[in-house]
Amino acid sequence: MRNKFTLCICAVLCVTISGGLRARENSTALYKEGSALAMKGDIDGAIEIFKRAVEASPYYCLAHYGLGKAYLYKKGRTDDAVRHLRRSVELDKRLARGHFYLGMAYLLKRKYIAALHAFKRAYDADSDYTEALYNMAVIYDQLDMNYEAVYYYRRYYDLQRKEESDSFF
Repeated sequence: MRNKFTLCICAVLCVTISGGLRARENSTALYKEGSALAMKGDIDGAIEIFKRAVEASPYYCLAHYGLGKAYLYKKGRTDDAVRHLRRSVELDKRLARGHFYLGMAYLLKRKYIAALHAFKRAYDADSDYTEALYNMAVIYDQLDMNYEAVYYYRRYYDLQRKEESDSFF
């Protein structure tokens, strides 16, 4: 009985392999490949790789993050950037860089309140994202909310000064 079962499994595997089905692509490897292309300036190539990563693993937050961030560099693709960056932070609420670039996408769309929320989530998830504080100050400045603008400029400035004094030695 055991030999017949083993024989059946082997037959199914052989049919599957010979049927031309390819192995599922590794979404992490694809994300790394897409990131490397983006770093070299090949945004179009990176987008194609990130699309394959999303297709291979639709619940992989970094695949959506990479695709969304790459779309920020393409004129007319801001809506796509928002969609994928939003999906990345839905999948991982602590993905600070996802929130940060979602804020950048909203900022480009002039959706200032949504951008403020995204930048706040980025900073709450990772306090090293001091640029989020600066961006929040700029948005408040744009909205003529002077008290809030000064508050966030001051927080950003104080943290920058602290980092400089900490790195002195």
